[in-house]
Amino acid sequence: MASSQFLCSNQFLPISRNSLGSNRLRLARPNGSCNFDSKVRSRRTHLVKAMVSDSSTSRKQIEIEYDPDKRINQLADEVDRDAPLSRLTLFSPCKINVFLRITNKREDGYHDLASLFHVISLGDTIKFSLSPSTTKDRLSTNVSGVPLDDKNLIIKALNLYRKKTGSQKFFWIHLDKRVPTGAGLGGGSSNAATALWAANQFSGGFATEKDLQEWSSEIGSDIPFFFSQGAAYCTGRGEVVQDIPSPVPLDIPMVLIKPPQACSTAEVYKRLRLDQTSNVDPSSLLEKISRNGISQNVCINDLEPPAFEVLPSLKQLKQRIIAASRGDYDAVFMSGSGSTIVGIGSPYPPQFLYDEDEYKDVFLSEAYFLTREANRWYREPISSPSTSPSTSSQSV
Repeated sequence: MASSQFLCSNQFLPISRNSLGSNRLRLARPNGSCNFDSKVRSRRTHLVKAMVSDSSTSRKQIEIEYDPDKRINQLADEVDRDAPLSRLTLFSPCKINVFLRITNKREDGYHDLASLFHVISLGDTIKFSLSPSTTKDRLSTNVSGVPLDDKNLIIKALNLYRKKTGSQKFFWIHLDKRVPTGAGLGGGSSNAATALWAANQFSGGFATEKDLQEWSSEIGSDIPFFFSQGAAYCTGRGEVVQDIPSPVPLDIPMVLIKPPQACSTAEVYKRLRLDQTSNVDPSSLLEKISRNGISQNVCINDLEPPAFEVLPSLKQLKQRIIAASRGDYDAVFMSGSGSTIVGIGSPYPPQFLYDEDEYKDVFLSEAYFLTREANRWYREPISSPSTSPSTSSQSV
């Protein structure tokens, strides 16, 4: 046992000192809670005995009560009160469009659409920390080519939150990017929604989810969708979100196949001809999926023909996947404005993607459908809900 000495009444007092008990700091969870563990696993009161000399030179033994766990808990309570949240790590999942109908061109230059959006298990991880700065956010990432200034939707979302609420909080943000850009998967939109959710958690839930959803449409048409529970029938520019129960089993496997080339959304819409789009009622597509599941004839994407004009090799890739799958997939289709091809029904890509040098840089990822609980953000999946291995992504 270690020993310390204190000077008291011109006498040295030998005092026994036990080491402080340990206390765990509970890490920030995806729903934004972060506090010290106020319950001590064992309440140990340390009695320190000392010998004290009095004026009559008689020696008396006194007991000093010392409770280090109690003191640590008091300090923890002060930290929780003054800064209830300082760090937060959130999962930022992407989405696919199970079907995508373009129904009209609007006077403002945008197009009206009707689509079944669904969150899937592939996603980024974003770490937020409160910054001492009162003027600027700082963003870093693990990949090149991602803007780190206010061109990035994460920074735009944080600026929007401060504008709407008057918050003065700024952040250090690290984006661990796994969703490819230019993929038609809404990775940037998801990042923006996740940033709005995070900012609101740091402000103690000042805004409602409905507030966040409505505000987010000011910086992107796809962002409001991510404030659904994971499945939604979206209309307008995509910002009109009708939350629905998932019409498909969540354990349906899929594979995402994205070539290194991206499709410019603006260029795809520029080449879109409304007289050549499908005439199928989108609400009937939703009804068929809810009743019979996903099949090739319901996974209609009106943006495929113009995207295939922009990137002819993408059309060839889709055709080869269908031919090589030999019925392994229930449906093969492009998500959003491209350039990701989705195969529903199997997590395995066709063998030719591994064998041919032409496809050596194709991005592949197994995935499945994902939803979230009310009042909680999306949780990063550890493994698929079926018996398949955990979700992974790779470049061939």
